[in-house]
Amino acid sequence: MSFEKENKLILVAGAGSGIGKSVLENLNLLDQAAIGVSRTGTAWKPNGDFERGKNFQCNLSRQSEVLEFVAALKERVSTLAGVYFTFGSGLFKPIEQIALEEWNAHFVLNLNSLFLLTKEILPLLKSGSFLCYLSSTAGYQGFSDSTAYCASRHAIAGFAKALREELKSKGIRVITVYPGAVYTEVWKGREGFEQDDMIPVDDFGKWLATLSTLPDAVYPDEIRLLPRKGIL
Repeated sequence: MSFEKENKLILVAGAGSGIGKSVLENLNLLDQAAIGVSRTGTAWKPNGDFERGKNFQCNLSRQSEVLEFVAALKERVSTLAGVYFTFGSGLFKPIEQIALEEWNAHFVLNLNSLFLLTKEILPLLKSGSFLCYLSSTAGYQGFSDSTAYCASRHAIAGFAKALREELKSKGIRVITVYPGAVYTEVWKGREGFEQDDMIPVDDFGKWLATLSTLPDAVYPDEIRLLPRKGIL
């Protein structure tokens, strides 16, 4: 399939593990033309193609790598059907234990990288394209030992709300998903939480991938999704 001809390429940012990896795998199962990008992806060749279904290397916290990857993408396609922003890190400590360096690194990946990638790929989005951002229950309420994480997830939600207004006239959909506990690496080692109480990452990735199949006229701007036990 020619991406250029079909204009249906979907990009999954953060496809190296967890939710992003599952989304990319499930997009492939849905026969969607999709590629991933992450720090642990396969090195891409300057003169090569971005083969569908593959995850390619780009450290999203490094501006130079983001700019280089997007420039290469623009040389190969004229339109993106959608972009999933699934990358991010957790930082769970009492505020007095958080070093400024940790705080800054958390926001560089969780917010600065999201802003930069969004800004650079906007020229590839057309009417009917979608941007899907992952916030969290921590994006609309507070949790102890989570000042950094709650702040970054609230920031993503606010960013998406404003961007939704900016892009409304262009017909570009901005979808924010606020998932409850999805079992990924971020939960390992945290006391007081049980894996069985959480949404399996593959189940969540399967559901998230289906957003790519919605008709252009269907616009779920904000979605809250919880495990059966609710907010943990």
